[in-house]
Amino acid sequence: MSQNDIMKSWFKELPQEYPSPEFTAGVMNKVMSEWTRNPIKYQPIISRRSWWIMAVTAIGLTALLFLIHSSIPTGPTAINQTKSIYGIDLSQLISPLSQIFVKLNNLSPTIAIGTLAILALWFFDQLIARTVKR
Repeated sequence: MSQNDIMKSWFKELPQEYPSPEFTAGVMNKVMSEWTRNPIKYQPIISRRSWWIMAVTAIGLTALLFLIHSSIPTGPTAINQTKSIYGIDLSQLISPLSQIFVKLNNLSPTIAIGTLAILALWFFDQLIARTVKR
């Protein structure tokens, strides 16, 4: 006989225990009395202030990206137009940045909005999680 079989037979020999008939009513009375002392009030997960911060941040980021995109010259002569500023050669920096914006313009709006929404949700989740930890 294995140890598992011995344990099963031992548990079968124990008398079954049943709660008292008033057990459920007693537990519910305790729960309700606690709730009446400290009722739970509705609190939104994201406060009104946080929604305003998210909106202002989204508008600010959109404006910043628009300004960056508008300030980068495009076309075949773009590199020649911005060879240097204050003696610093920017052609190596502008070329990849310009290509990124060209690729972003070719994205489907659905994919772009979905990606931005996911990034925004992740960012605000991180922001709220760090705020709560303080």
